[in-house]
Amino acid sequence: MKATRCLLALATVALLSSGCAVAWQVPVDPPRGILFSQYRAPLTANFGEVPVSEKVGTASTFYVNFFGYDFAWDDARIEAAAREGGLSRVDYADYEVMQILGIFAQFTVRAYGE
Repeated sequence: MKATRCLLALATVALLSSGCAVAWQVPVDPPRGILFSQYRAPLTANFGEVPVSEKVGTASTFYVNFFGYDFAWDDARIEAAAREGGLSRVDYADYEVMQILGIFAQFTVRAYGE
């Protein structure tokens, strides 16, 4: 009986901690500030032959961190930014993150193109 309890406890711990072993990969992982941070960086890495575009579209998402879990809403994909700006072609994109107290954040993607 004691061996069954130990195996059941071990299986429960293994099952509950298995989510911690998953290595989530995100395309953007900006630095986090303690009180307030605002960070802007390119999503495009190769600027060699990128034309300068005047048209821009933006898409934002908001999220709240609650005890280590992020809850987000809205659409901040490059496709959504291009659609909002009426772009038929995206030449390059950048993003901006604004965080307050590490709890509330706004993530904005800007797409530039024609």
